[in-house]
Amino acid sequence: MTKRAGITQSEMKRAIKAATECGLEISEVIMTADSVRLIFGEIDEPPKPDNTAAPKEWPR
Repeated sequence: MTKRAGITQSEMKRAIKAATECGLEISEVIMTADSVRLIFGEIDEPPKPDNTAAPKEWPR
């Protein structure tokens, strides 16, 4: 039987610190038995539907 590789609190802190030092905004951390995923701000978030009746604003 193989032993699963675990992640320690210090390794998580190191990953979060590295991401924030690169200017990335972390919005969520998902830890499962198989993996650890960092969700970064607007990059990884799905697009939000715009259900307003007003005209859409031009991108800047």
